[in-house]
Amino acid sequence: DHKWVIQEELKGAGDKTLKPGDKAVIEASHMKGMKGAEAVIDSAEKTTVYMVDYTPTDGGQKVTNHKWVTEDELAAAK
Repeated sequence: DHKWVIQEELKGAGDKTLKPGDKAVIEASHMKGMKGAEAVIDSAEKTTVYMVDYTPTDGGQKVTNHKWVTEDELAAAK
């Protein structure tokens, strides 16, 4: 149930764009059980992504270095 990984986190992906249905092995380890897991690509986008720090609006603890958030998912702080 992980929403985004980046190209560099997929074993042997190089610079080719993967397509929905393609299988990949995840090399990232920023979540338990992720490294070495087989994934099926739901969608692929060429976009800018960010690593962010945030405090949940439900009063939860601050999250540091959350990977990954796309530009479309960000709203300007007011």
